[in-house]
Amino acid sequence: MLSLAMLLLVGTAVLPLLNVYWEPAKWIYAFGAVLALAERLTERYQGSNLRIRRLYMMGKISALLYCISAYLLIFSPTGKTTDWLAFLMAGAVMQTYCMLVYDHVAKKEQQGKKQK
Repeated sequence: MLSLAMLLLVGTAVLPLLNVYWEPAKWIYAFGAVLALAERLTERYQGSNLRIRRLYMMGKISALLYCISAYLLIFSPTGKTTDWLAFLMAGAVMQTYCMLVYDHVAKKEQQGKKQK
């Protein structure tokens, strides 16, 4: 579900950057953002590693940033059409960090279990 949401976000976020203004793309982007948030809110971490638990929370915050971005894309209160990009980039950076660090911590945890 998260993969589909990310594809929708990337696919429709590129259009305004290429000066393609297709009105339904905004709503498809918003659907992708809400889908990402729904997936992040339903995932749970059952382990006891505090660092991984924090990474899961950061993933939820990044999905929330995508939703704020979608809101600004559709209902821009300042009239600027680039405000949404800041929230999209912040969410993307947070999500990339979470993915990279999660892989590193998970490998470390697996090595620790093998040694015991």
